[in-house]
Amino acid sequence: MNNNKKKLIEARQKCKDAKVGDEIVCPSCETKHTKKSYQSVFCQTKGGTVCKDNYWNNVDQNKRNNKTRISPASAVWMSSQERNFKLFGVDAPNVIGGSGRISGITSEGYRIMDGVAYDEWDEPVYNVDPNEDAHPFSSEGLGQD
Repeated sequence: MNNNKKKLIEARQKCKDAKVGDEIVCPSCETKHTKKSYQSVFCQTKGGTVCKDNYWNNVDQNKRNNKTRISPASAVWMSSQERNFKLFGVDAPNVIGGSGRISGITSEGYRIMDGVAYDEWDEPVYNVDPNEDAHPFSSEGLGQD
């Protein structure tokens, strides 16, 4: 075992052995912080899981550059995208605030999400009326009284 790896493991164990409320030093970046719960080890000063990822990338070859961890929210989003792809062969429009669920495809091939037809560039084209069959830009019915 190399010296750096051994030092990281010892620093993590020291944090694990500390009591809640004790001041501990992050094994990864050496930032001092207060242990807030029994499982606290790494700081969160760098945001997210940067220190934890750095630690495991340097200690455990099996976890090195592990990209398989997916948050529950990401898993739900990915499954909705996968479901849409299976149903319609395309992903839902990438629209902030949209439901992410395609409810259909227009005759022009636009994806319908939340009552709006979106083109291939995820731009809204027109509102879709579920009770109306005619395209809003068609000339059908014009000039008839």
